[in-house]
Amino acid sequence: MSEWDQSAWTKDDLVGGHPVLDFVNTVAGRSKERSVERLTDYGAYLNWAVAAEVLFPGEAAGLRNLGLNDPAEAGAALAAVVAFREVLHACLMAEQAGEIWPEPERRQVMQVIRDALLDARLEKGTQSYAWSAPVIETDLALPVKRIALATEDLLRSDDLPRMRNCDRCSWLFIDRGRGRARRWCSMAACGSRAKSARYYKRQKARHA
Repeated sequence: MSEWDQSAWTKDDLVGGHPVLDFVNTVAGRSKERSVERLTDYGAYLNWAVAAEVLFPGEAAGLRNLGLNDPAEAGAALAAVVAFREVLHACLMAEQAGEIWPEPERRQVMQVIRDALLDARLEKGTQSYAWSAPVIETDLALPVKRIALATEDLLRSDDLPRMRNCDRCSWLFIDRGRGRARRWCSMAACGSRAKSARYYKRQKARHA
């Protein structure tokens, strides 16, 4: 097994309700601190991209081979991806809180989107048109271009006002519920931990 095949992504890792939010959620942690890096190398990044349906498996296989043959370029591509993820997370955190996007993060997000649009094609879907990043077998930046185009789409969508931040961690998600506002990225993760913490606090107070 290659050292690049170390990240297994499950439905519990993809709770954002949108690939862009699943992208910024590739840093984990049990608090607001983003302490556990999941995109540990270019191959782990490709594994995520397939799981999040940003890439088809065949596209990822081609990029994986390309990266293995040029690890320096793959490392540079990964560094650019991580940098974009963090500035995007800062901007989206501000957006969901109703605050002005921070500078220079806003300019960096805008530049990545502009660069992706320069190479994009306008293609017709079933009901409307959308920007698409063409497949270039030698382009290690293909996944981030698709993420950037998806970001541009998210920022113009009806989902943007529904974006929320988990009460317990740094993850973002789209709340499409009709009833009570969703508080947790997932009940299986932060929701259960919050309940356990409240139970522990009550038991400690009872026996104090």
